[in-house]
Amino acid sequence: MTPSPNRARATRLFVGGLLGWHGGLALAAIVGILLSGGIGLVSALIGAALAVLYYAIGQAVQIQYADASPRTIRTASLASYVVRVSLLGTLLYASIVWPAVMAAVDVRGLFAGIVLGVVGWLTGVVIAFRKLRVPTFDEADPVRYDPPRPGC
Repeated sequence: MTPSPNRARATRLFVGGLLGWHGGLALAAIVGILLSGGIGLVSALIGAALAVLYYAIGQAVQIQYADASPRTIRTASLASYVVRVSLLGTLLYASIVWPAVMAAVDVRGLFAGIVLGVVGWLTGVVIAFRKLRVPTFDEADPVRYDPPRPGC
């Protein structure tokens, strides 16, 4: 069965985000190694994994409810947000209750992994969004050729 156009667009954004995240992951790994060697690498990978989990859950909800009514999409998105923030809050709580957990990771590497994972994901989504054809705003015309504009 062919997915609906809305679901196909949401899936393309998801794939774009994952591709961008992989670029951010590679940079996070390099930065982690430069900051603290092996423990910095592991910390950066943990941070990047947190970023991709956060965004992937949200994007998966958008894909699942792509054809639903606006109210259903809003409700699902807000519920997804509450779940994702609660999971992050649980991780924060665990790091406060068990300080040995945070002592085992390099905080600079963790921060670099989170930031570079988020920047990579968002960059991938923006690039994928630029290439989407949304019928409401831009009629798809396979025969039309738009030559590149100078300076763009």
